[in-house]
Amino acid sequence: MRLISRAAAILRAIADHPTGLSLGQIAKETGLSRATVQRLVDALEVEGLLAKSDLVPGVRLGVEIARIAASVHRDVALLVRPILERLNAEVGETVDLTMLQGGSALVVDQVQPARALRVVSHIGTPLPLHCTASGKAHLSQMSGQEASSHLVHPLTRYTDKTITSHQELLAAVANPADDCFVDDEEFASGVCALALPVRGLVSGNYVLSVSLPKQRFDDSCGTVADALRRCRDAVERMAGTGPAGHRPAK
Repeated sequence: MRLISRAAAILRAIADHPTGLSLGQIAKETGLSRATVQRLVDALEVEGLLAKSDLVPGVRLGVEIARIAASVHRDVALLVRPILERLNAEVGETVDLTMLQGGSALVVDQVQPARALRVVSHIGTPLPLHCTASGKAHLSQMSGQEASSHLVHPLTRYTDKTITSHQELLAAVANPADDCFVDDEEFASGVCALALPVRGLVSGNYVLSVSLPKQRFDDSCGTVADALRRCRDAVERMAGTGPAGHRPAK
């Protein structure tokens, strides 16, 4: 068990430093001796979980980690899919599941409505963090320092409503109105969205959101927000992190 814990500590330390760490830095981060770090790094490299290169300094996560992570994200999408479909049926708008990937909110699943006037992106689309409802919800799951490190400098202005001040953005993320994160034409004119973070889905930073045209947003945002909360709670109960004593609605 101690060996597994030490290996896990090394993997976590390197995961927090995507540019890589030296053996000495890993030892400092984990509190392990350099000799122990050397042995474990060598063993993890053989398994493809870590990678070293003569061309690039430092130890990084290996390709096997990426393969395992991709499998986990696929499993999460399969778990959440019925909730996305239920939310879509309830509100009649586009529903997205996004995950944090680098400095973007990546769309990993989407259910579109049948109506002609709708908001459509595509699975695999990266969305900016600072001006989308999903992006703000992702930022809300981080410390202020970590959130700031994920933001581009300067913040890109997409519309006249885009927040381009880091300080203003982080303040807004820390104090969302009615716990929902909102994009009111901040990313694209005529497009609005509501989003909530989803906690407890294995490892990762996930968000559930609803996107809709501005024409319907002002009248329906309250109804959409209520439906979004119910479905977020259902997902978290499935993950074992929702309100105690409840089960997902049938």
